[in-house]
Amino acid sequence: MPEEKRQQEDLQPFIELQEKLAMNISFQQAVQQQLQRSMISTKRSELTLQELSSMSNSVPMYKQVGKAYFMAPMQQVVDELKDDISGSQDEAKKLVQQREHADKAIRATEAEIQELMKAHPEAVKQLAAMGS
Repeated sequence: MPEEKRQQEDLQPFIELQEKLAMNISFQQAVQQQLQRSMISTKRSELTLQELSSMSNSVPMYKQVGKAYFMAPMQQVVDELKDDISGSQDEAKKLVQQREHADKAIRATEAEIQELMKAHPEAVKQLAAMGS
């Protein structure tokens, strides 16, 4: 029994680091998905703004509010699109920083795992035996 407990204690740091790595990877993927959505939103607003710029101010504009459409002045629609673009770009900058932070955390955790593997080769063998 004491031998089994010691083996479990040797494996505990590996298990904790693997869990930490999995959490960091999950966070990185979530941030990447949010970043893609933000970029799509920015591009959609930019394309809409580009199309509106080719139209005259006399063309009737409609703004969606929920499931309804209401007539709105063209300048109001353009201003809202510009605000959307600006907000999406700001969000994208924050998400890029979060992604970089997650990348650093992943690299640091991987380095910790490598160091632990070098320091405890017998625990690595135990993990390999457990995985088989």
